[in-house]
Amino acid sequence: MIDYSNNKIKAIVKILVAAAVMLLAVLNYHEALDFIIKVYGIVYPLLLGAAMAFVLNILVTGYEKIYFPGSKNKFVANSRRGLSILLAILTIFLVVFLALRIVIPQLVKFITLLVEEFPGVYDKVVKWIVENSHEFPALQQRIKELDMDGSAVMNKVMGLLGNWAFGTVTFIGSAFGAVVEFILALTFSIYILSGKEELKNKFNKLFKAYISKEKRTRFYDVLNVANNTFSSYIVGQCKEAVILGSLCTAGMIILGFPYSTIIGPVMGLTALIPMIGAYIGAALGFLLIVAVNPLKALLFIVFIVVLQQLEGNLIYPKIVGNSIGLPGIWVFAAVTLGGGFMGVAGILLGVPIAATAYKLLSKSVNEKLGKK
Repeated sequence: MIDYSNNKIKAIVKILVAAAVMLLAVLNYHEALDFIIKVYGIVYPLLLGAAMAFVLNILVTGYEKIYFPGSKNKFVANSRRGLSILLAILTIFLVVFLALRIVIPQLVKFITLLVEEFPGVYDKVVKWIVENSHEFPALQQRIKELDMDGSAVMNKVMGLLGNWAFGTVTFIGSAFGAVVEFILALTFSIYILSGKEELKNKFNKLFKAYISKEKRTRFYDVLNVANNTFSSYIVGQCKEAVILGSLCTAGMIILGFPYSTIIGPVMGLTALIPMIGAYIGAALGFLLIVAVNPLKALLFIVFIVVLQQLEGNLIYPKIVGNSIGLPGIWVFAAVTLGGGFMGVAGILLGVPIAATAYKLLSKSVNEKLGKK
């Protein structure tokens, strides 16, 4: 006998409605995609503001712990949140200012030198291979068939990088629109941080009213895992970038490598990309140094390998710890797929998203195996 209880009917209705919506979206693919893009453009400042609030909250929480946390003075208690938010914003602006004043000029010099020197290095390497590869005629033939000089190869590489990162080296939209979006996002983030406890209580009431206790508990577990993963990742990667960039610059100066003040900051900047970032910086540094002194370029690779071992096995675990909690193969996959789908934002966010999913899946698998 068929059970036509209210719960069964509601479940069937929900499935039918969901199927109908999906069918309409598939049949009207272009219209649905345009609608999603339009909605995303409208809510983008709010999403950006929420992301900024998340990052700022890490600093705000830290400053609140420093600013007389045990004081019962009314002025101190009333001003703690506002002053902590102000200090957090000033900290971010100071970091950006220092990056613009120190890292960005060095990065521009680095790219300029790389573009200038790479074609000559490439042509020398190709010439040497052709002259010294008589025992490998297939290799000689293949190189001749390429028929590309260093400048053509450089243009090809820059084009591939632009496609991989969605051309993020170019500005999207007008400068005025970007400034307006930033101001709206910053304002929204300040509102979130100012009343985060009240906002949390309201969402708790909303969830209690419409979500069962079991689903609510699972949802809070997901949020806690995501919060811990993203917070640890952001703090960990920033610390690693500063440490690696500083050690690389100091070591290169001591050992007398050329372009030390240019390659060092670039190494720190590329270290923001988990797992492969430092090696990308090392490869670019090698191309820059080999044009000046091939022997020092080889010694630079040895120096980077030693530095990576020292930083990865001794310094990073003690200062940062396992901030990602994701096996290396999945880190590589997350960076590759993230860069392909979302450009630079995907490179930076792909790893914590993948790490969150990995932890949640691991927890779910362990629970099911435990029950069995």
